[in-house]
Amino acid sequence: MEKFCQQQRLLIEEDGLVRVPFLVKGQLVAPPEVSRAEIEAAFAEASPGDNYRKLPQAQLLREPVIDRQSMKYSGQYLVQVMPPIQPAALIESDFKRLVEGPYALQVDQITEYLQTILRAMQANSGTVERALGLCLQTAEHPELLTRAAFASFQVGLDPHSARRMIDRELSAWQIPGSQFLDGWVELAAEALPGMTAALASGLPGAGDLLQPHLTGGSGGKISLRAMPTRQLHITAGNAPEVPVVSALRLILSKSAGVVKSPYGATLPGALLCLAAAAAAPQHPLTQHLSIVYWQGGDESIEGILLAPGAFDRVVVWGAPEAVSSVQSRALYTRLVSFNPRYGVSLIGRQAFAEDLDRVAFQAALDVMIYNQKSCTASHVQYVEGSPEQAAQYAERLAEMLRRWDELAPQFCAPAVRGQIKRMQRGKYARARWLTNTLQGEYSSGAVVLEGEFDLLDHPMSRLAVIRPVDDLRQALPYLHQGVSMAGVYPAERLQALRDEILGRGVSTALPLGECERIFPGAPQDGMMTLNQLVDWKVSV
Repeated sequence: MEKFCQQQRLLIEEDGLVRVPFLVKGQLVAPPEVSRAEIEAAFAEASPGDNYRKLPQAQLLREPVIDRQSMKYSGQYLVQVMPPIQPAALIESDFKRLVEGPYALQVDQITEYLQTILRAMQANSGTVERALGLCLQTAEHPELLTRAAFASFQVGLDPHSARRMIDRELSAWQIPGSQFLDGWVELAAEALPGMTAALASGLPGAGDLLQPHLTGGSGGKISLRAMPTRQLHITAGNAPEVPVVSALRLILSKSAGVVKSPYGATLPGALLCLAAAAAAPQHPLTQHLSIVYWQGGDESIEGILLAPGAFDRVVVWGAPEAVSSVQSRALYTRLVSFNPRYGVSLIGRQAFAEDLDRVAFQAALDVMIYNQKSCTASHVQYVEGSPEQAAQYAERLAEMLRRWDELAPQFCAPAVRGQIKRMQRGKYARARWLTNTLQGEYSSGAVVLEGEFDLLDHPMSRLAVIRPVDDLRQALPYLHQGVSMAGVYPAERLQALRDEILGRGVSTALPLGECERIFPGAPQDGMMTLNQLVDWKVSV
């Protein structure tokens, strides 16, 4: 990895510029030379939020640098120079090569491949650390969280966890999923004749000809296989490891495909490009893997990639506009969509008879999941009790969030702070606000509302919206498919309410403070994701 970086000056900052490579069907593609003068000319008329330029020979992506001391924009930019995209070159059309290549691999070969990538990452810790340093210049997540996310890359590549994911997410008929991914599995199934065969008994002379069909056809055997697919993953940038997770799922399903790294998380994708190209360039999984970037909505690229027949699966994460845009254009391709969602907390009145500080500590853990950017983080909390009790709880929660501000100071974009000020002075002016500040500016807090709250107003920046209810069941009408996670306190209330919570469309209900709990083979958004990414094939 480091050899590639030094030879081609990749992931090395030079005067505010970073050259970022792509992987295109196993080939590491370095960006062309672009001068500082060309870059300055490209962005000469750009507004502060206008951070992308597509040149004939390169793509330019600039991200504002954040001063980690003041937690404000420094006024400088880090510019990534990336190769251009030829969308047609990303599409797999040689099916014979796919069937003989990645589709023919055994699960043992997948786990060995992951072990190879993992060793490459470990052997090039300096490269990984340098990429982390580049990310920290512009990451809106706290440094503590960003470092933890980079550390989690290696956990995600663990071969033992990978096999458990395959065995659990693709299991069927009480058979581990790895057997179906390895090849054809004969089922102990009773094969029944079709309706047409039964009707054919009325045809003259059909007796002897029809007999095999009525007794189970070809010996009554039926075989099942989880066949890989061609996949396009359009990822979101709310967490640094999302592009790595998407690539992992593509690899675990032995599939060929493209991962689009998101704005804000292109460098983790580039690390995986380097590891695959350096450690296993000839491996079938590398040869059919592409990790690239383009600006979302570019019709010259997406019009080709989202065309019917280009891919067997399109997987999309992200903001409402991104998801709806892909949904509207990938009409004839099976879509796996991780829609924008949010999390809630339901806190029973038992909290006030027990240790309220401990309850607030647990609730703060759920608020802090990816700095409240994750769909599993707690955004709205329903507290069973009087408005006064809800305010008492909010004070404790705000104090816990203040401690998090000290441990992991967060960056708040000016637009976020402006939104909170508008909320305080406008439609939520009568609410009780309990906010913490850093250098005189908002850093975290809680707001107690007795009326309705519009989630579109939520800044998703360490702000817990507290709504008092007389009974936790009064919160149930506010739960729907847009709610990903519910954290419930105490445990006995979770047991009593979980069916009603989950029956309304919520995907997961866990104890308060444990909403980031994960395990190999866990469903996401109500789906066994690997199961959605393969084609289940039937033969004899």
